[in-house]
Amino acid sequence: MKLIHPLVASLLLLNLSTFAASPEPNLTYETPQEFFGSGDFDGDGRADLVILDKNSGKFRLAYQLSEGALTWEDNRPCGLKSVSGMSVGKLLTSNRDALVFTSPDANQLSLADVSNPTAPARPTIVAFDAALGPSTVMAVDTGGASSALDGLYVGSIYNSPDPNEASLLRNSGDTFSKLEEAALPGVAVRARRLPIGQGLTRLFCLLVRGEQADEFRVVTCVNGKPETVATAGGLPAGTEYAIMQSADAAVPSIVFYKPTTKTLTVQPITGASPGKIELGKATSFDLEEPVGGIIPLAAVRGGRLFVIFGEGEKAGVFNLDGKVPALVQTLVSTNELITAASGLPGGLIMFSHPAGGKFSTRYLSYKTSGDTYAFSVFGSLPSLADNDNVTIPDIHDRIASGQKAQSAGAMKIYTNTIPGTQVSYVMVPIPGGEFTMGSPDQEPGRKPDEGPQHKVKISPFWMEQCEVTWNEYELFMYPEEERRTRETVPTDASGDKLADAVTHPSKPYVEMSFGMGKDGFPAIAMTQHAANKYCQWLSAKTGEFYRLPTEAEWEYACRAGTTSTFFFGDDAAKIGQYAWYEDNSDFKYQKVGKKKTNPWGLYDMYGNVTEWVLDQYDPEYYKQCAQKGVVTDPWNKATTPYPHAVRGGSWDDAVARCRSAARRGSDRGWKMQDPQLPKSVWYFSDAQFVGLRVVRPLKVPPSEEMQKYWTSGVEKD
Repeated sequence: MKLIHPLVASLLLLNLSTFAASPEPNLTYETPQEFFGSGDFDGDGRADLVILDKNSGKFRLAYQLSEGALTWEDNRPCGLKSVSGMSVGKLLTSNRDALVFTSPDANQLSLADVSNPTAPARPTIVAFDAALGPSTVMAVDTGGASSALDGLYVGSIYNSPDPNEASLLRNSGDTFSKLEEAALPGVAVRARRLPIGQGLTRLFCLLVRGEQADEFRVVTCVNGKPETVATAGGLPAGTEYAIMQSADAAVPSIVFYKPTTKTLTVQPITGASPGKIELGKATSFDLEEPVGGIIPLAAVRGGRLFVIFGEGEKAGVFNLDGKVPALVQTLVSTNELITAASGLPGGLIMFSHPAGGKFSTRYLSYKTSGDTYAFSVFGSLPSLADNDNVTIPDIHDRIASGQKAQSAGAMKIYTNTIPGTQVSYVMVPIPGGEFTMGSPDQEPGRKPDEGPQHKVKISPFWMEQCEVTWNEYELFMYPEEERRTRETVPTDASGDKLADAVTHPSKPYVEMSFGMGKDGFPAIAMTQHAANKYCQWLSAKTGEFYRLPTEAEWEYACRAGTTSTFFFGDDAAKIGQYAWYEDNSDFKYQKVGKKKTNPWGLYDMYGNVTEWVLDQYDPEYYKQCAQKGVVTDPWNKATTPYPHAVRGGSWDDAVARCRSAARRGSDRGWKMQDPQLPKSVWYFSDAQFVGLRVVRPLKVPPSEEMQKYWTSGVEKD
């Protein structure tokens, strides 16, 4: 799900111009729980960010979709758990970066194409048989003219007789073939690219953990085998390092430290020519407080280090000129522990989590202000809760492969039975056309948000004849029961597999019809998120693309070619023939399809339950549309958590709310009595009047558009 957090807007104003032009992907930092890195994932020339949670194997991405604009996306799975290695490189194509992960217990490597910000691709598991227990991975240049793609340097730990080995794999574009392997004296960790210019950008460095001491190595693989070109041995066991590129130095310095101690040691690279790398004299400094982690920062001038102290209670930004580290600024994250940071020429982003947390949950952005940083804004990172966005390309493929070419004129009403069940629903064809949306100034009951009237063109689609009933919706609510029906009712195994992968609602804590009835009655009290997930589930299950209607589609279908207050005319006294509303509903919803239809054969477009649509509710949106002349298939995509639009009025509403043009927005109060903390993403206990109706567009959209329709809200409300 794409998340543009409400507070990200300020973060997007950061000057990222130098960051965007960074020529090399960089694994910025690694903690016991997470990896932090950057690369140009979508090939637009601007650098993007990634944070991986090692335990779950889920990663979160921030794309720089336009200059200086970071947009965080919902988490994606890497295909592995207990991840111990991650790298960024040109692994799938030469014009953009991809991600590679490894887990020794799984004995696998996983490749993730992250080129599409909105439509996650399923990660690809790469067979790894060069050695056992791959624990470290690095995208590297393996030399040779056969491929412009990066190969892989892999450190593994479960081999025999030598447990630790380094393997080099060449990337042909289709396979990774073993070139060389060699024994290592210890476990390889912390592989990172070494940013040295003038033809030496093919270097990387790592640590080799020994039983008594650690060793730092600078390595090249351009000759088709791993070659160590520089070392620093005898480091204390458990040493960590950072690569600091000073603005006034042609080559970087290596900053060594051991977490929980107060000392850092700086060792410059003094020789840097083809075939020759030398490490200069080491200089040690006492920072007077225990160091938790060190991250290099991009700076306007001089080298800067972001030093996390203790468990993350605070951090210090230091200038380092090779003589004495100078504290520039102290930063804290109120009531949270700092986990990492990413340096930007226009500022920095700092990440944090609550005490006892296992992964980063919040960001704080700072803008450069002279020699220091001024706080800009904070916000929440995307959740690591399970989601099913990675299945969307597969659902799209299923729908596209079964799609039969059909013209608008050939669209017919049809009845569909959900595979593996005996539940069916009817879809009514809605012809494309143009209509006037909104109400005239003189219409009784009119509100200002219904104007100005404006012309809208609508593409053809089918709309469900009735509101979605509990018979349909409970198949989604209770997947265990739905799976049992497959044992005796014909089903579609491929659709079942995809539908099962869609996130299902939590078990409700109350009887969700509130005593008003289930069989043949409309499903109610679901959030818009739940309604969207139902559409995704139904699409996977049936092989046909379903979603919520837009506001424009809903009103167009409701009016059915009419321009009057109601589709049956302007006489409100007739509404009882077509709708269940406050005067005839007996204070509850009624079975669907019991009143007269509108001219296009749709039941209950007025009353019974008000229906979710895709749009953000904005009382000023029609003014924007009117300024554009005739608009085609408008959709006001959500940018804030509330409100989302509902249409049609309900059993609890007066006649005025049941007009064709009447509009309403969702409200946080709809889940006021929800006892769950955080509030349920599935149910609105105080909205026993809201339901849904699905549509099926004639034209099947690409998978990235499906992603947008099924994750149409900013907050899972």
